[in-house]
Amino acid sequence: MDNKEYSDSSFSRRSFPEKLSFSIAIALLAVLISLIFYSWFTQSDKPPILSASFGQEIRQVEQQYYVPFTVTNKGEQAVKSVRVIGKLTLGETIEQIGEQDIDFLSRNETIYGVFMFTHDPNKGELEIRVTGYKIP
Repeated sequence: MDNKEYSDSSFSRRSFPEKLSFSIAIALLAVLISLIFYSWFTQSDKPPILSASFGQEIRQVEQQYYVPFTVTNKGEQAVKSVRVIGKLTLGETIEQIGEQDIDFLSRNETIYGVFMFTHDPNKGELEIRVTGYKIP
C-alpha cells in the first residue's frame, strides 16, 4: 500500500526546478513536432530549378587551366547527387570533358567549384551544365 501512495503523489513531491525543467522539455518537444508538421503542410511540389554557369576569370597554373563555376538551386525542393559536366570543344573536336558531383543542394543554395583543363578554354567553346540529380 505504501508504494501506491508514493506513486500517486510522486509528481507533487518533485521540486520546483524538476517541474520547471520537465515543463520546458515538453514545450520544446511540442514546438519541434509543430515545426515538422508545418514543414510537411507548407512543402511545395514545385520541382528544383538548377542552373550552372562558369566564371570569367580562368587562371593558368603551369599546364592546368582552372575554370570556376557555380551551380544554383532556384527551386523549392532540395536535391542530392547533382551531376555537373564541363565540356571543352576546340574547333569541332571535343577535347576534354570534366565531371563534378555535388552531394546535396538545398533550395536557394549556390555551390562553387572549379573545373581543371589541360587545354586553354579561351581558344575554344566551353559548356557547363547540370545533367541530373536525385530527390532526397
